[in-house]
Amino acid sequence: MLKLRKQQYLKFSVFILWGMMSLCSEDLAMANAEQAEKGPPSVTYSNPYFKGTKDEREAQIKRMASLFGVECNFCHNEDLTIFTEEGKKSKEMMKASVALGVECDHCHIDRKRYKENEQQARKMFELCEIMGTECNFCHAGKDKLTPKGETSKTAFVTRAWATEGTKQCLECHIEKKQFALNFYGWQVLNAIKGLKGM
Repeated sequence: MLKLRKQQYLKFSVFILWGMMSLCSEDLAMANAEQAEKGPPSVTYSNPYFKGTKDEREAQIKRMASLFGVECNFCHNEDLTIFTEEGKKSKEMMKASVALGVECDHCHIDRKRYKENEQQARKMFELCEIMGTECNFCHAGKDKLTPKGETSKTAFVTRAWATEGTKQCLECHIEKKQFALNFYGWQVLNAIKGLKGM
């Protein structure tokens, strides 16, 4: 009789253990399903601005946050999946800094104060907007230009862009077409080629 009770007790214990394992695996399956359903954020960000190891990237982030006197939530939501308006602006600035091969303190003293070259940066952002490009269309790092940038350099110097501004570019170029030439622009280009005997 004792042997029979032990056997029943063992069966009952196995049944309880099996039930608990089933519940645990069901909870685990539900958690995995929720995680799969939730999945990765609908928007993910690759940031070419922060480079190096995890520690080096974190140091860069701390340096930038310190320069501007802000916390992460100034630019990001809690899950780091959505940029705030300020974050969208800083993302564009970071693209520019990568193209130019500089850091934020190249133009910024802090969030509200700028260095002297900030006016030139504003004109460059205006130019990018008018021409429908980004900084890396012409810039390829610190003191380096792309072939298109080298071509544009002549116009910047000869047309006194630094003092006259971007609007004059539309005399020869089509707005929002990545520096495509209009009819007058082609005439000027052909005249230059003629002078050079091309």
